[in-house]
Amino acid sequence: MTSLSKKVHKVLNATDKRHKNAFIKVWNRSERILAEHVGLKFKVHQGLKYINVIVSEEMVGFKFGEFSPTRVRHEFKKKRKK
Repeated sequence: MTSLSKKVHKVLNATDKRHKNAFIKVWNRSERILAEHVGLKFKVHQGLKYINVIVSEEMVGFKFGEFSPTRVRHEFKKKRKK
C-alpha cells in the first residue's frame, strides 16, 4: 500500500467534517488517478508551490502531473508610442 493510498483511506474513513474537506498533498506527479480519488481534493507539488486539483471522473487513468503545469507563461510588456 503506497503512502498516497493510506492518505486517501484516512480521508475517506474520517468522521470529522474538517478532515473530509482537507487537501491531500502529492509529491509524486507520476502517480495515477484512481476511481476512488473522484471528488477528493489534492495539492500537487509543482517544484516551488502546490497546485490545487479537484479530481473528476474524466481524470481517472491520467497522472497528477498532467493537471499541474510546471512552466510559467511569460509575455513581454508592449511599449507605448509617445
